[in-house]
Amino acid sequence: MTSTSAINFRYFVISRKSVRIIIFLSLFLWCLGFSVNSLIPENKAIIFYPLLKQIYSTVCHQVEYKSFQANGIIFLVCARCSGIYFGALLVSVLFLIYPKKISFKIDYLFIAAAPMLIDVIFYSAGIYAYSKTIAFITGLIFGSVVIFFILISIEDHLLKGYIKA
Repeated sequence: MTSTSAINFRYFVISRKSVRIIIFLSLFLWCLGFSVNSLIPENKAIIFYPLLKQIYSTVCHQVEYKSFQANGIIFLVCARCSGIYFGALLVSVLFLIYPKKISFKIDYLFIAAAPMLIDVIFYSAGIYAYSKTIAFITGLIFGSVVIFFILISIEDHLLKGYIKA
């Protein structure tokens, strides 16, 4: 059976730009998901709250005093996770502007993770009290760098042989 609507995968080519658009849109929806209840008046978004809380509980401890709040409603992820996701989202915008293949040394990932690790160790040791601002900033640094490695992995390994520049 032949059909003009059938897709022949041998000729289906995914562009680098389309991969980056998909990553950006995924991150945008992810960030919107954990903050949507704070952005929309509670009467309209409350029906989604239990489902979203369950989804985000798989990636974050959701401790309320460690989370930002807006309009009196607490984000569904902590300040550090918010930083990680917003950092990745901001850098994904740059991916849309810069169309070329990206290479990055793994050393940068360890350097970006160091402030976050130091913050967790210092807080856990009681050296200083928890700070949402510090947690957010260290998460932002880490998220801004880790997205490079996610993009590189997708472009170089998962879609190897199928990407056109």
